[in-house]
This record gives sequence, C-alpha cells and structure tokens, in this order.
Amino acid sequence: MSKPKQFTKPPKKQKAKAAEPETAEEFQAAADFEEETGGKWRAGDPAKAGRAFVRALEVYDRGIGKHPHEFDLAYNKARLELEITQNPALVGHIGQPLAGLLKQTLDSHRYALRLNKLNPDLLFNTSQVLTSLAEQLLEAEDSDTSISLLQEALELLSSCLSRQEVLLEQQQSELEDGEEGGVSLGAPDEKTVPTAESTPGSDDAGQYATVESPTTASDLLDTVHASLSALTMLVTLVDAGSLRTLGDMAQGLTEKKAPSYIGMLSEDAQDSAHFTVALARASFVAAFADVQYNAFTIEVAEYLDRLEAFEVPGKDGDVTALGSEAEARVELATSVMARFEGSSDLPADICWKQLGTAQESYAKAAKLDSSAQLYLSRADVEMLRHRIASLTTSKIAENVRKSAPTLAQNAQTYYKGAVRLASDEDEEVKSKALQRLFIATQLRSVLYQAEPAADVTQMIEMCGVQRRMHEGYMECVEEGLLDAEQAEELAGQIVAT
Repeated sequence: MSKPKQFTKPPKKQKAKAAEPETAEEFQAAADFEEETGGKWRAGDPAKAGRAFVRALEVYDRGIGKHPHEFDLAYNKARLELEITQNPALVGHIGQPLAGLLKQTLDSHRYALRLNKLNPDLLFNTSQVLTSLAEQLLEAEDSDTSISLLQEALELLSSCLSRQEVLLEQQQSELEDGEEGGVSLGAPDEKTVPTAESTPGSDDAGQYATVESPTTASDLLDTVHASLSALTMLVTLVDAGSLRTLGDMAQGLTEKKAPSYIGMLSEDAQDSAHFTVALARASFVAAFADVQYNAFTIEVAEYLDRLEAFEVPGKDGDVTALGSEAEARVELATSVMARFEGSSDLPADICWKQLGTAQESYAKAAKLDSSAQLYLSRADVEMLRHRIASLTTSKIAENVRKSAPTLAQNAQTYYKGAVRLASDEDEEVKSKALQRLFIATQLRSVLYQAEPAADVTQMIEMCGVQRRMHEGYMECVEEGLLDAEQAEELAGQIVAT
C-alpha cells in the first residue's frame, strides 16, 4: 500500500501544557507532544510507542469533541490512525484487531471528509484505508463488501487526481505570473509553489490556517499507482461483464495520464517513474488475463503472451519486480492446473516451465534481499513443482519425475528458512511456514521414507503445530500445492500417530 500522505502542520507556538487544552491549537500541540513521544519509541519499544499514540488519539478525540468543525484535528487524528494500521508492531499494542482498527480509521477519515471534501491528501489517505480494509475482508471471504470498498476507493482516487490536476495547474499559472512580473520564485524541478488556505468551517476562522504542501507531478503519479493497485485487486473479484470498464480505466491511467505526469518530472527522475508505472501495469495485465482465462474467454497461449508485459528494462535489479513476475507465473500455472484437474490433457510442460521461471525470479530476488515471505514463496513453488512431478494422469518427462524427492526436500529447506527469517512482526508468515514445514516433512516421510532433521523436528514440536493442521492442509489444497487425496493421506498419518 502507498504511504499515507503527510499533512504539513503550522509551526508550533508552544509545548503541550499539563492543563487541559482549550483552543484547537492547544489540543493540536498536546497531540503533537504525544505523537513525538511515540515516534521516539517506535523502533525500540513498540509497547511504549503504542501507549503514547493512544494518548494522542484521546487528545484528538477531546479536541474534536470541543471543536467539531476543526478540520486540522479531524485530519491529523485520521492520519495517525492510518499510520498505526500500517505498522504491525504497533497494532498489537492499540487494544483491538487490525480489522476493527481499520473500520475506526475509516470512520475518522469519513468524518474529516465531511469537513473538507477537496483536500487531496485526505482523499488519497481515505482510499488507502478502504483498500487495506478490503484486503482484510477478503481474507475473511467477504468479497461483496470488499468490492464495494474498492469501488469507493477508486471514486475517491479519481476525485483526488482531478483535484491534484487543478492545484498543479494553478501553481504553474502562479509561477508563470510571478516570472512575468520579474520575481524569481526559485521553483524546484517539478514546477510547483506552496499554497495556504483557511480550513473550511474552522471554529477559529482567520486565526488557524492550514498549510498545504505543494502538489507535484510525483503526487499525481502516486495516485495513478494507488488506482492501479486498487484496480488489480478489484478485477479479480468482479464478474466478467465488468472487466472491460476496469480495463479501460487502467488503460487511460497508464497510456494517457501517467505519461503526461512523467513528462513534468526532471529528466533524472523519469526513468524510475516509467519503471514503476510499467510494473504496476504488468501486474494489472496479469490479473486481468488470469480472470479472463478462468472465465474461458482466452486460452493459455494468449495468457502467456500477456505476461510479456513484465519484460521491463531493469527488472532483474528490483526485488518487487522479480517477485511480481514470479507471482504472476505461479498464478498462471495454478490456474491451468485447476482447469485440467485430473485430466490427461494437462499441458504439464507449460506449467513446469512457468514454475521454473518463477523460481529463477525468486532466486534473483533472494540475492538482493532475503525475507521470510520470499522463502515461503520459494517453498510453495517447489511444492507445486513436486505435484507436477508426481502426476500419474499426465505424460511427464522422466527427468522431471525423478526430481520429485529433491523438490520435496527443497520445499522443506525453504520453509525452514522462512521460519528462521520470520521476526515477531511476521507472525502470520511464521505460522504458515511452520504449518507447511510440517506438511513437507510429512510428505517426505510418507512418500520417500525420509527422516526429518533434528532441528526441523524441534521446530515442529516446540510450536505444537501438529495439533492445528486441518486448516493448513485445506489451504494447501486450495492453492494447488497438494491434491485432495494426498492431503487426506497425510492428515491420516497425523491421526495414526
């Protein structure tokens, strides 16, 4: 998710006082004090940071209760809540689960929007809350609500982009007027100048001005990128009849809007911007193709052609690009395997090649920056390749079939690596890696009579993962890592022991 837009606050006139604040400025100063305290502890002691941020939110609540029309307080409360939701280490110290905190954050943003519907930073941040909440609800299998939230996010991003375009045009006009008058404004590479305006509906109208950061071409590109991310999520959820509309939106953003904005950047910033937009476009194209393939409107050959969108110069030096392409190729393989489940017509060679390409991309990414999630993904690819190598209903090359024991061992090794790399903040990744480490260990034991290494056995026993494996087996079947019969056999081994 894109980083929340920061709000430029007026210079502080005084430090927070012990006495209860009265004016909007005093409430803001008191909240600033707690936020700064939380910031100091954010990295070293998340618990202390969380308590300070909770105190800041309480100050904002009291301030809004006393000054309900003060936009600055409403905005900054919402902004702080959003920042907290993006830091897993902090969420655990706020006192409610992430989904509940996101709903509270969305309420705060909607309240601020009622005070000012034109602030582009607020429009952008609200869209990010909606997108994050949609992701959470998707995990809970509430796709209908997720669709509604993503559609609302796209509407706000469209409004944000329109507002940013107006502001940028105004700023450029002011710059030109100043130059004609012989006054040098010293404009940066992206031709903008700062603006300030009074907060609509402020209780202290004329006394407390909101200082707005200048709008830049980079801001517009951030909005384009956020829009493409939301479209990429949404395209996987809607019915086939809605695909064309979403495709047209993505095309307009990547072929019309983005090139215009990139042209406003300094020359040394343009290559990076082109790369970012091209990668976002490739991810959308891949998701769009997968939906079309599963709707039987394109075949695998065209699907493969679409993935050429990932041929972006410089991708081999970028972890995100390598990971995105690998995910897209894994998605193609699993979709093809699902369509031909149990059929001798499965194009196993295509699936095998795509998974091999995905593993190569992950290997390149690991050399740049190893992470628990990356090792988990590499292990999953080996499980998928093992499943292909173990097929009895399709014609499989002999060298592929002979690789099955090695693939199972590789999967176990990568799952073990994911467990070791997972920090306390990666609890979800660590839990999944432990479950799948157990499954890979069982797989090797049942199929190849392989005894687990002592460190693997210790990991599994210490976490008691055997006692909660039903969900893990179900997830592996859903993701294509195991077929249902194989999962049932492995689960039976746990009961037997």
